[in-house]
Amino acid sequence: MLKRTSFLSLLYALALSAQTLPAAELADIAADDIRKAPVAAPSFPSAVTPPGVTIASYTTDEEFTFESEAVPAMNARINALKAAGVTTLGGRVVELGNDYSFVIDYLSTVKGNAALPPAVLLETYKNGAAYWLEREAEEAMKACAANFRAAKLPVLGSYLYEAGNDNAFAVDYLVKNLLRPAQEYDVKFQSYTGGKFTFESEAEKAVPSYLALFKQAGVPAIRGKAVASGRDYAVQVEYVVKTGKSAPRPQYSVARYAARETFTFDKEALAASKTALPKFASAGVPPLSAVLRPEGRDYSYSVDYLVGNIYQQGGVIPSVAIETYQAPETYTFDSEAKKALAEKVAAFNAGGLPVVGSALSGELGSYTYAIDYIAKAGAQGPVFPPPPQY
Repeated sequence: MLKRTSFLSLLYALALSAQTLPAAELADIAADDIRKAPVAAPSFPSAVTPPGVTIASYTTDEEFTFESEAVPAMNARINALKAAGVTTLGGRVVELGNDYSFVIDYLSTVKGNAALPPAVLLETYKNGAAYWLEREAEEAMKACAANFRAAKLPVLGSYLYEAGNDNAFAVDYLVKNLLRPAQEYDVKFQSYTGGKFTFESEAEKAVPSYLALFKQAGVPAIRGKAVASGRDYAVQVEYVVKTGKSAPRPQYSVARYAARETFTFDKEALAASKTALPKFASAGVPPLSAVLRPEGRDYSYSVDYLVGNIYQQGGVIPSVAIETYQAPETYTFDSEAKKALAEKVAAFNAGGLPVVGSALSGELGSYTYAIDYIAKAGAQGPVFPPPPQY
């Protein structure tokens, strides 16, 4: 009897709850509308791609008739790349039409502390002078190349070229690239073409000598070959260097000093220019060449020299600079000014400020002089009194 009463009570309660909602609304309620208890989803970290390495492919224009010829050439090239500091990942022989060639996989970067490949820049120097006689241009070229070598900069080649109806010269040399500190650097393949030969066989015989030049400079050469150059032939050398993301930072740059002396004849200016080069050398500043220039109706000269680049946070500071001292005194006669100039030049040289040029100026009753001297970075320069006010 008790169980029957409980069951009837339950039915009665359900009937009352059904009356609170119309039948039409009950029919519209879907299963998805019923609130579900919130469930916490598991937490996963965002996907991050780890920094990887870039694999590049080294290719060559060499062709081989048989696959058996391509394999030893490929292995020799792999050894050359390894000797140059490049990490190789193996190679494969590929068909090239009816012939064969090869491809080598390598890592396109090297660690920042790797000694090889070297960080060097290939530069070409031209002084812009035009020589009427070819022998004069050749003499200037040989002297300039010798000056580069004396400055411990490897010379790869020097040559004459036409400048209008005259002759000019150029010198190809290597200079260190002072890379910014980094964890890794890029590997970059480059090529150098030099020499002038009438026959291809002559260029082929010269290939070993060019490879030796790179070896002496501490730059491992990958390959050398003879190539056509206009109607003649030249030697092309393939080599590899490491580079940074920023602009090149050469260890040395070329600067030019314009002498203030003037001469009536060009031969006088030429003779003075030849005596100016030893002044730079004795001051520890490597001279390269001297060129004549017109100065109104007269002549003068300029001297090209090497300057070391000191890279700092705010920019580049040259290792040396040419400063000018203007004498505050004036003299009635030029003989008096010449005597005072000679004494001042001797004082500058004795004081560790090498003089590279000087000149008188003015006219009767008001002669004076100026001195150009070399100041080195970090050296305490002289303090001169201000010029008198008139």
